[in-house]
Amino acid sequence: MTKVFLDTNIVIDALLERREWMDAVFQILSLAESGEIEVYCSSLSMATANYFMERAKMPHDVLIGKLDTFCQVCTLTCVDANVVQQAIRSSFGDFEDALQYFSAKTVNADIIITRNLKDFAASNIPVMTAEDYLESLGD
Repeated sequence: MTKVFLDTNIVIDALLERREWMDAVFQILSLAESGEIEVYCSSLSMATANYFMERAKMPHDVLIGKLDTFCQVCTLTCVDANVVQQAIRSSFGDFEDALQYFSAKTVNADIIITRNLKDFAASNIPVMTAEDYLESLGD
C-alpha cells in the first residue's frame, strides 16, 4: 500500500479548509479513509497547524475536534532526536523541511505531498503537489 506523507502546508490546508487547496487534500484523505493509501504527517505538523488554527481564532473545542478527526485518518510520525540530528546534518536549505523529510523517512514514505516542491530539492523520496498526485493515480 502506498505511504503518502503530508507536508505541514497540506495539513494546514486541510484543517483550516483553505478553499484554494482543500479539494485535492480532501480527496487524498478520502483515499486514506477508504483504505486505498496510508497517510502520514509529522507530530510537528500538528503543533504548527494548531498554532495557525488558534491564530484564525478557531474556538478551542472546534480546533481539538478537527485535530482528533484528522488523527483518525492520518498516522503521526515522530520528530525525535535522531530526526533532528539528521536534519541538522542534511543539505536541506530549510530546517523545518528537513525535519519533515527525515520524519517521512522513518515510515519509508513512498511520496511527499507539498505545495512547495522546491523546498524538497534534496529529497530522495518523490515529491508532488496534491493535484499532481491525484492526477498520477489516473494513469
